[in-house]
Parts: sequence; structure tokens; C-alpha cells
Amino acid sequence: MIVDAVIPALNEEEALPGVLAAVVPRPELRRVVVADNGSTDGTWRAILAGGAVPVWAGLRGYGSACLAGLAAVAQDPPDAVVFLDADGADD
Repeated sequence: MIVDAVIPALNEEEALPGVLAAVVPRPELRRVVVADNGSTDGTWRAILAGGAVPVWAGLRGYGSACLAGLAAVAQDPPDAVVFLDADGADD
């Protein structure tokens, strides 16, 4: 089964490195996509440094970021998509 992870993010420069360290690389996941929802901090740098695929979500809002992440993985569709919180709230 091919599984991709989508992480919507807004100003998660501090928390995102820990989240990405826990999931990249992970044999269960083909790729991790982080949809930046207009961050004004170093979230974009954290995405790149953490080995995830960065995606720009043009419209603000959690749903917009989720949809941008889904659009990114739809170019080479997985069998399943897992959504994770960028702040580490999900185990």
C-alpha cells in the first residue's frame, strides 16, 4: 500500500522540525507533503530542512492547506493519505 502524509502548517517553525524528524524517512510513508498556509516565520525553511515536500497553499485556512496538500499528492496518487498536525498534537 502506498501512503502519503499531508501536514497543513501555519507558523510552525518551532514545532515542525520535531514532527518531521518523527516521520521522515519512515518506511510506511512514500512522501510527506507540508502545505504552508501563509507562514510569516521560518516554516518554509523547516519544511526543506526536514526533508518534506513543500507546497504553498494560496488561500488562508486549514481546509485550504489540506486541499493544497491533497492536490499535490494527486499528481501521483497514493492508495491512502494521512493527515498530521504540524504542532505535534498527533502521536
